[in-house]
Amino acid sequence: MDGIVTVIVPVYNAGKYIARCIDSILSQTFENIEIICIDSSSTDNSLNILEHYQKFDSRVNIINTEKYGLAVARNMGIKAASGEYILFINPCDRISSITIDFLYKNAKKNNSDVVIFDFLWKNQDAPGYTLASIQAFKTYYKDSPFSIDKMGSLSYRLIPVSAWSKLYRTNLIKDKILFNEDISYQDIPFWAEVYANAQRVTYIPEAFYYWDRRNICPTVKEENADDVLIAYQRVEDILKKYGYFEKYKPSISILMIMDFLHKYNVLKPEEKESFFNSIKSLNKIIDYKLYESDDYTPIEKDCAKRFQLLNSVDFSTFQNSPFEVQYYD
Repeated sequence: MDGIVTVIVPVYNAGKYIARCIDSILSQTFENIEIICIDSSSTDNSLNILEHYQKFDSRVNIINTEKYGLAVARNMGIKAASGEYILFINPCDRISSITIDFLYKNAKKNNSDVVIFDFLWKNQDAPGYTLASIQAFKTYYKDSPFSIDKMGSLSYRLIPVSAWSKLYRTNLIKDKILFNEDISYQDIPFWAEVYANAQRVTYIPEAFYYWDRRNICPTVKEENADDVLIAYQRVEDILKKYGYFEKYKPSISILMIMDFLHKYNVLKPEEKESFFNSIKSLNKIIDYKLYESDDYTPIEKDCAKRFQLLNSVDFSTFQNSPFEVQYYD
């Protein structure tokens, strides 16, 4: 329905945070919204809180399901959405009061399929939020709508894959693009499919979303370490299907490297060797000299060197050369 924005909130045992999330949505200066909360049989007071809000505001809609998982809930929300545009919000997070107004006006002004925006993030014990900006994207983005076929080959890596950092035209994704329900890194292939199909994408260099990184929202299935490997294989398959993989291979490769190393660092000690061997078995052919260029950040360069080491030594040698990936996502 034109003029309405659908906000999709997946919920499972988020009773500690969900009121703050819903309050931030209901306080929007843009009032033409529908809120679809998908409760996956929460065992805490999440559903009671949602029903309280629904009683006093007809814009709050609740879908109950026994199915579990972030991707499952989001897909159900997309199917039920009647708005012109869709915004995803995790139940632990919140948005500023002007968010939807700014995003919708930008989308209508530019006839955008997708509007990307910055966000703020914090660790649970941090005193304040840190800005996560893709200002470097301005090198490629010139304040006018763009699409995947018109951007520089290094630009792909600068756009966060997180589903909640974008506004989507409903007709772009509904009945066409779904989140992968069998892996926990569903945002990675979802964004590849969306970007490959979007004809007009815009970027607002303003932070609207507050991501509490360490507030663990139990909205995802139990992670399998190899999910991140599967996610990037699907990205490769998607971009090959549309003819964009070779162009964006350097960007995809460095994103893959950083996510692989990040996942390796956070695994339990007993899980590391198996994941190490899974990565090596992929036998990825990467031109590491590319990442010596000043086009890449110091952390990207360090990660490339670390990944090159991983592919040239045994597990014991790699494990005894400590390294930690420090980046927000």
